[in-house]
Amino acid sequence: MLYIIGTTLERFKYKEDISGFMAHKDLLLDIGLTNNEAEVYLILLTLNEALASEIAGKTKISRPHVYDSLNKLIAKGMSAYVIKSGKKYFKPTDPIKILEYIKERELELKQKQKVIEQVLPELKALFQPLKEKPKVEIYEGVEGIKTILDNIIRTGKELLSFNTLGKEFLEYLPEHIIKRYLNERKKNKIKSRQFYVKGAKIIRHFMARYKEIPREFSQVTLFVYGNNVVMFILIKYPLTIKIESKEVAKLYKDQFEFMWEKIR
Repeated sequence: MLYIIGTTLERFKYKEDISGFMAHKDLLLDIGLTNNEAEVYLILLTLNEALASEIAGKTKISRPHVYDSLNKLIAKGMSAYVIKSGKKYFKPTDPIKILEYIKERELELKQKQKVIEQVLPELKALFQPLKEKPKVEIYEGVEGIKTILDNIIRTGKELLSFNTLGKEFLEYLPEHIIKRYLNERKKNKIKSRQFYVKGAKIIRHFMARYKEIPREFSQVTLFVYGNNVVMFILIKYPLTIKIESKEVAKLYKDQFEFMWEKIR
């Protein structure tokens, strides 16, 4: 199954030559992706960002089926999109998400996890995020929240939170997911400072410090960590917007520090 490892990675740098890495499709099929999902995801890795019509042009999949596959990849946390000039551009998330997806099904897919761990470096080699501009990713559904919590742990930096929601997250995530996240923060010694609105039922954690703000002060929940700024829109079908930019993150960090000093 891993016969392609012997080939050089140089061939994978050519966007038009996708035949080599398509052998990875069998592995994605084994972890539960459909044939179309696997092919669309691999195409996304090489394109970085594309319209559905462009993805359809690279495959033999019709545009309606491409949209269907993209929506399923978004639900799995393996893709996101950004709207530019009224058009929806799709992009892959970091291939590390494949491991996270497997871990949730580890009882039935434990053997497959070892295979993905071997192939993951090659998939990451295909992942070339744009560095010139801030990266904006939009996640739909509960998987987006889980993706951000996992990203906080991987980043390992202090978490700053405007209008932390605390127990309201339990309306969207099972309690064991929250407990696992808090335990991972404890294990990785990830501290946080959080503003919460008056009356909020926060989930207290010994690695966190809290300050109260008036309810009318903020109605938007923002996380800032590392070079990331995340906005949670917790409606019936939640949306999560993540901006990755050192400059943007610094703006929010400076604002947070100013407020933290002023509010007692």
